[in-house]
Amino acid sequence: MKPNNFSEVAKVAISEGNMQLFNKLTGGFYWIKGIVVHGNHLGRKLGFPTANLKMFDNNLFLPPYGVYAVYAVVERRAFKGMANAGIRPTVDGKTMNVEINLFDFSEDLYGKILVVQFIDRIRDEKKFKNLDELVIQIREDKRQALCLLA
Repeated sequence: MKPNNFSEVAKVAISEGNMQLFNKLTGGFYWIKGIVVHGNHLGRKLGFPTANLKMFDNNLFLPPYGVYAVYAVVERRAFKGMANAGIRPTVDGKTMNVEINLFDFSEDLYGKILVVQFIDRIRDEKKFKNLDELVIQIREDKRQALCLLA
């Protein structure tokens, strides 16, 4: 991983959510780092447990709100997953949050440091009519993430 110190062109790529272009321009992955903290545990109830990330750098230049295919590194092990960066409008979220669903992972991550590498953007964040519609979309997001990370 290279440090998050990049050119204006790379910043434009991030601001547009074009992670593939950023990764190509920099020869590395856009990444964030933080510690896993407790959330409201709704993801677990919906069948998609998430690691809520408290980022170490609050002034970090983040991509637009949305869902991303990611690799997450914890204790020198990498896992495929998907991340939502945004306010979670379906559950009346009001503050910016980054939460990661790791595929094929069931260990306790609370208090552990997680490095999240953004590979590609799946979609914009949006508000769903209800949690059932959200779950249907999350299933599709996971399918797309797995294709992108294959």
